[in-house]
Amino acid sequence: MIPRKYKGLLQPIGAYADKLGIKAWVVGGAVRDFYLGRDTKDIDLTFEGSVESIAGFCVKKWGGEKRRFSQFNTYRVALQDGLKLDLVQARKEYYARPGALPEVTPSTIKEDLFRRDFTANAWALSILPKNFGHSYDPFGAQKAIDKGVIKILHDKSFSDDPTRLYRAARFAGRFGWEIERNTARLMQDASREEYPLVLSRERIRQEFIKVLEEKKLHEVFDVLEKYDLLQFVYPGITWGPALLKGKSIEAKLGICACLLGASGSEFLLHLHLPKETVHELLGAWTVYDGQKSPTSPLSGLQEEILRAACPGLKRTALEPCFVKGRELRELGLSGRKISTAIERFCKLQWQGRIANREQALEFLERG
Repeated sequence: MIPRKYKGLLQPIGAYADKLGIKAWVVGGAVRDFYLGRDTKDIDLTFEGSVESIAGFCVKKWGGEKRRFSQFNTYRVALQDGLKLDLVQARKEYYARPGALPEVTPSTIKEDLFRRDFTANAWALSILPKNFGHSYDPFGAQKAIDKGVIKILHDKSFSDDPTRLYRAARFAGRFGWEIERNTARLMQDASREEYPLVLSRERIRQEFIKVLEEKKLHEVFDVLEKYDLLQFVYPGITWGPALLKGKSIEAKLGICACLLGASGSEFLLHLHLPKETVHELLGAWTVYDGQKSPTSPLSGLQEEILRAACPGLKRTALEPCFVKGRELRELGLSGRKISTAIERFCKLQWQGRIANREQALEFLERG
């Protein structure tokens, strides 16, 4: 079942692990995607033993960079071709409180699969030379995929990790799968009891960004709205066709802010994004909220956001205001009268009533 294009990568890793006496598997979403015939750029590998030497082997053989997550004793290897490997020692997890990061201890592959989010992702394929590609499916992953069902592995899954609520919505939208009845009931309970509120703003932001990365974005939003999960990202967020026009995550966040209207600026500040990004997105939102042309040139990102949020705008609406302060001073205006006049011309330009600089100057001359 492992596609040929990945065998050249996984067979050497399995052979190296075998030399160390360590059992090794490819697990989770990668196995699901292999089975569905889909490409993947992220491959999870699980080992019953230390992964440090194996991570080093991967970098030495194929290049790239490795990063260690000391809290979980795992490694991420970013290969030069864009493929990412997550190397994890088989573990079981204990959550001290809902939404907390788990405490982990070494375990067997079965216990490791049991900690996964959904049965469809609790599937492992051996990558050892003697049984390469051998399936280990103790929780019915293949059956769940065949039926197109999203089902949690235990009833405390959403309280342990509320981010799984958003993952369920993403998978349901992406694959067109149904959420199993008990899982759906527990999702409704989790939303009603506000489980996502225990998550940090950073973790909520990351889950929302993953939502915005989905190709079938409308379908994912439908599931999120059905279970009232968008309120925990920010109250009032809703679907809008303009989101399909955003080419980047930043653009989609800016479009979300515009769709929120007056509360869009607070939404952007609430995301805890880098200051430079927030400043740029707020610039686009300010133009949208004021419904007036800008006084200085927009960035490419800002123009993309505004074109998506206001599809009927004339091209000149997003150009800097045709009238400058010095021209108003030459006409004898000063102080607040200049700023009031500039704002008036910005609105006229936005509305398409002034289409170029010549028309603006004629308007000035007429008084």
